[in-house]
Amino acid sequence: MNTINILVPINFSDKSKEGLFQAIQIANRTPAKIFLLHVVREHMPPWSLLSDDDKSSQTDIIKKTLLEEAKQLIGDSTIELEPIVAFGKLCDQILKQADDLKASMIVMGTSTAENIKKKIIGGNALRIVTEAKIPVITVKLGCASKNPATIILPLDLSKETREKVSDAVYWAKKLECRICAVSFSTTRDDAVVGHLKGQLQQVESFVEDAGVEVETNFRFYHKGSRQAKLVEFIQEKEGDLVIITTHQQPEIVKFFLGSFAEDMIHSAPIPVMTKVPKGTFKTVTTMPGSF
Repeated sequence: MNTINILVPINFSDKSKEGLFQAIQIANRTPAKIFLLHVVREHMPPWSLLSDDDKSSQTDIIKKTLLEEAKQLIGDSTIELEPIVAFGKLCDQILKQADDLKASMIVMGTSTAENIKKKIIGGNALRIVTEAKIPVITVKLGCASKNPATIILPLDLSKETREKVSDAVYWAKKLECRICAVSFSTTRDDAVVGHLKGQLQQVESFVEDAGVEVETNFRFYHKGSRQAKLVEFIQEKEGDLVIITTHQQPEIVKFFLGSFAEDMIHSAPIPVMTKVPKGTFKTVTTMPGSF
């Protein structure tokens, strides 16, 4: 099995350690190398006041500390680790390093949205989610999955559904998980319901043929939001990872939040894997069928 590269931004906060813990749980399931990334704003104090020798010395100290923190969480595991200290703006460096390392995913801890200001302005994680070309797993403090077993896969009638199912199968095999797919509907219109149920049947056949255990669910709801119903479903099925796509454009998302993807990142009680649909990039694997 090929080794995957996992990039984990670390700023030594509790939330970044939660991201590292989650990356370790993934690396325990599939051969992986974890890159521990710490980003320094070189042109700001105190770094701007240091000599080149002092900067080099401090960089070595940071790398050593990164390894020490990771090894405390890893225990007896033999996961390969590599510390990286990069200079520049945080998001720019995360995206750059992900490209340079040919990372398979980015795993990062994030905060909950505690007030309306955070929901409007967003944060570093949101930019990474909307601009990264690879899956990004965001995990809130206290929400990491120790032994992932169930991937929650919400489905709709969007064209990205095929790609999302293929991604879910790929990661279910890597992590030795089952898939629990669900479609929600606010209408009992025969055409819509028939389309959604037909899609679920295709998904079930596709996933089973790929050798992955799958369960499909169809749910009506009349009150509340789809996001709230999905959170309830996650809790009911004891999910460990939910996979969604984000359709937002980076230039828009900087000023206005509120999409389903963003709401899930803030509210899901488990890690959220997001991925920008390859409608922009090109899909590699597709499901048969025309839904």
